[in-house]
Amino acid sequence: MDDNGIKAAARKALMAADPLYHSWPADQQERFRATMDEAASNRVDAVLLGEVLGISCTTENARDIWRGLPLEKLEHLNWAKLLTAGIGEDMIWLNESMAEHVSLLSFDTLRDYDFDDYLFQEKVNGREIEDYQKRDYYALRFPRWARLLIEGKLYYATLSSLATYITNQLKEQGQDLIQRLVPHEYVHGKNHGKQEKDGVLWDLQIDAGGLEPQLDELKQQWYQYLQQRWTELSKSFICQPPAAFMKDTSEYGEANYLFLFNNSAALERTRWRYFLSDCRQIEGAFSEVEQQLDQAWKLAEKWLQEAHQNILQNFDPAVTKLRKKRKIVVAPGAFDSLLRPDGDDEW
Repeated sequence: MDDNGIKAAARKALMAADPLYHSWPADQQERFRATMDEAASNRVDAVLLGEVLGISCTTENARDIWRGLPLEKLEHLNWAKLLTAGIGEDMIWLNESMAEHVSLLSFDTLRDYDFDDYLFQEKVNGREIEDYQKRDYYALRFPRWARLLIEGKLYYATLSSLATYITNQLKEQGQDLIQRLVPHEYVHGKNHGKQEKDGVLWDLQIDAGGLEPQLDELKQQWYQYLQQRWTELSKSFICQPPAAFMKDTSEYGEANYLFLFNNSAALERTRWRYFLSDCRQIEGAFSEVEQQLDQAWKLAEKWLQEAHQNILQNFDPAVTKLRKKRKIVVAPGAFDSLLRPDGDDEW
């Protein structure tokens, strides 16, 4: 389906959502797209399935059919769907759950949304975690996923803070280094695949050639290091001029874009309804991100190697740390290929 066909499908779907849609002023149309109720959304889905994929369905089963489609069938559908749900110049849509009567239009800037979510998370954590230590606010502790149009085409976007991006990259590189420092693999435990009530047990154990306690200690210390580095990096970026770093990360035929923001001031400068144009106003060279990541990894690599040597020399594996054991039960059929006791699995 070409671009015009996708746009035509979206126009027809919006008319099915409300026959008067195309007679409304632009701000009313945008509000309707952002706050569409489930019944109207189901009508949209039914029309899009018919127009884009030729699938005949009803409003009652459209959502289930959509969810059951393979990934390769979704690109044009998601593009058309974005035209029925996005806001602003770029038809941006945030892939996050929101409270009742709250939409992306409830927040002018990225910081408005992010700080509101921070307050919510702090409230929940304070209520549910005993002796919870309140966290200070820093930009985008957790990445967000969005869809938007860039030069008229659908892109899947990741929105992250610079500190979160760097520590996530360190985490991946650190896992590779830990594997080299303490070679290990996952093997089936004695209870793997056993029946447990309405499912089967997921029991994988780490085999590190007898160094399992040392490996566990190294991983625990590495986790704590990453948490500390995230806070340190976030603090160090506060006084920098607000900046957004952008990179096209498309691969395997899927259009993806990465947006990194160095601090809350950058989030404050970025309005949802003018997302791309505001990002470009404060855009920094992505080479700066790569330089900072390189510097951070040199420090992290040195730390990991020293921590590894210290554990091998001084850690007492006979001292067992108390931890709450968890049992994972998998629904029948969910991972049949992973539970086969045929010895062909690779972990």
